[in-house]
Amino acid sequence: MAEPFVSFLSFLLKTQPDYALSHPRQKPFSDTSRQAMRKKITVILQRSRPTPTTDAPRLQRFLSIYTDYLESKLMNSANSEEEYSNPRDLEVRVHYLLKEVKELYNRFRDTSDRLSLLPDTLITQILLYLPTKDSIKTKFISKRFKDLWLQVPGLEMHSHEPAAIQNFIATFLRINRGSRLQKFKITYNGRNVCSQGNSEFIAGVVNRGVQQLDVGSSTHKRPLTNDLVHVNIYKSNTLVSLKLANVGMQNPPELGVSLPCLKTMHLEDITTKDPLIVEKLISGCPVLEDLTVFRAFDDNVPVMRVRSLSLKRFCVKLSRARIIHGKEYAVEVDAPGLKYMNFGDNLSDRVVAKNLSSLFKVDIDAQFSFGITTTITVQMKQAIISDFLKGVSGVRHMIISQPTLESLYSWMNNGAFTKFSNLTRLEVSFCTVLLQRLPHFLEGFPKLKHLTLNLLYLKDLEPENLELTVVPQCLLCTLECVEVKEVATVEKAGKKRARYIKRTKVSKHMKKIWIEVVRYILENSLVLKKLVLCFSSVTNSVLEISEALPTFTIRSPGCEIINNLTSL
Repeated sequence: MAEPFVSFLSFLLKTQPDYALSHPRQKPFSDTSRQAMRKKITVILQRSRPTPTTDAPRLQRFLSIYTDYLESKLMNSANSEEEYSNPRDLEVRVHYLLKEVKELYNRFRDTSDRLSLLPDTLITQILLYLPTKDSIKTKFISKRFKDLWLQVPGLEMHSHEPAAIQNFIATFLRINRGSRLQKFKITYNGRNVCSQGNSEFIAGVVNRGVQQLDVGSSTHKRPLTNDLVHVNIYKSNTLVSLKLANVGMQNPPELGVSLPCLKTMHLEDITTKDPLIVEKLISGCPVLEDLTVFRAFDDNVPVMRVRSLSLKRFCVKLSRARIIHGKEYAVEVDAPGLKYMNFGDNLSDRVVAKNLSSLFKVDIDAQFSFGITTTITVQMKQAIISDFLKGVSGVRHMIISQPTLESLYSWMNNGAFTKFSNLTRLEVSFCTVLLQRLPHFLEGFPKLKHLTLNLLYLKDLEPENLELTVVPQCLLCTLECVEVKEVATVEKAGKKRARYIKRTKVSKHMKKIWIEVVRYILENSLVLKKLVLCFSSVTNSVLEISEALPTFTIRSPGCEIINNLTSL
């Protein structure tokens, strides 16, 4: 048997998981069972392959390694010792595994041949995209790969035991003394990461000129320390991407923040003693382009100010899952170069958006509920929301969730809804009870060309009828494409965003409501080129779409109607 195949078997054997880890709830196999299994496998292998007359030691080595691998594979896939008690079942399974190994080896050989043509520098860049534990496994591929993983300019670790991880990282950095790291990612499993040296070795990584730094917790629970991230992170001349999740940050130095190369920053559930931490970070990043902030109810940052000339993408989330009574939250966005914004803040009492002249797309998924203990009146709430909408009124593409639309209901009643004069593409989720205000809502988009209408059915709030009489300007002059989609039914308005989740039984009453929406669009759109209907098979049957469409008057000549079925 060729030596490369034996080496490949050794590689497969070393990458096999331990049975105790694969089956934590199963009783491990006894030594007697394992020995019996090995004997049976050896007999099957000898019977399936003719025994050569020469090179007996190499044959014995091959059989030993092959038997070890097959035994490990069979044990890991078995649920009990009795599963392979039948010799015939065992032989069938072994032959299946033999075929599987041959196919894996052929693919492995083809890949190895292609990799062998690449220089080491390119291979290490490829390995940079793998977690470090997988990168290490490549040392079994061939002699060339034995130490190649040590040259990978990055580490991606998942820490179960902080002390062991520290030792490994220290060894890796010592071997690569003098070289820069492109990427360093460490994910803590659990909260107990406050052992001595964690902050120091992160500081050491930053001092080594790391470009991508990612530190976080996999359990969504903060580590039991508030200074995991060292202060030298605020003075890195090489950082390009920074992601911190569920960690505490030390206060910035008195001389301020200086991150001249940072372009991407992701802050999720961080804690700090400095209430101006986000503002200071942004001000120290002259080329920042992408900012994501998942705010925490206790992050000690009541007012988050985002002021940047270079920022192009901004996402903010703050849920009402947990709050501090009496605490007021606010968010201010002042970014002339901002192009994309995702706003999901459900708790701030003050929302300010200004100087957003470059804004192209905004996704609003907020109820504007404000703090439950604040004294904001209805008039003040309306003024705050109105100012926010005016701040983003120059946008060209907008997505509005059903909870957000419900919060804007009062504007649709009195006709004072903000005008979006530049907007050409709109995706909005309407529950049945709000469909009566659809024409008034569309009056705010006089240049609309593409409308995606997500329809939700609220069982407890279905209207008796739907009378749509007002025709907005966009239907008469600009609207060219409409998509009407059925989305998940929600039990109560304002609780969930429209998503394709599951199919629900459609009420007969929905027939009159949704068919009227389709009729209204076809009979009042003068320049419509395409109407796409996406309903589930159940809804399609109840609404009787095929029978209803020929009865409508289509005002736009040549309008294409596409009736698609969708699964929810």
